[in-house]
Amino acid sequence: MTSDPGKGGAAGPDELRARIELTRQELGDTVAALADKADVKSRAQEKAARVKDRTLRRTAAVTDRMAGSPAARTAAVAGGVLLAGVLVLRRRTRSRVRPYPLRTTLRKELRTRKKSRRPLAKAGTKARRACRSKGHH
Repeated sequence: MTSDPGKGGAAGPDELRARIELTRQELGDTVAALADKADVKSRAQEKAARVKDRTLRRTAAVTDRMAGSPAARTAAVAGGVLLAGVLVLRRRTRSRVRPYPLRTTLRKELRTRKKSRRPLAKAGTKARRACRSKGHH
């Protein structure tokens, strides 16, 4: 009583149940695959985990290679010292330069020259000269 599904003949109830069950499984697999594709957050997390693992493996490989090389250690120490020196110099220069040197100097001059007839012109000239001599302008 079994027939080929392509021929369209009558099939037995057991065969129909088996086909229905197979179709249900295929449909369930398809729905699960579509749900996985639609879940962007989990896909991004999986990709991040893969990239992290790959990076850790590469870092370990480079570290192992550098561990035995004295030239590599020397270069790493020299690079660290250079970086520390640059950071120290950068911090020193930033602490000395005022953000608005002309305006600050002008305000100081205006406070001291309130009795003068033309305080703004005299204070401005003196402030510009002071800033130029310090190398601000």
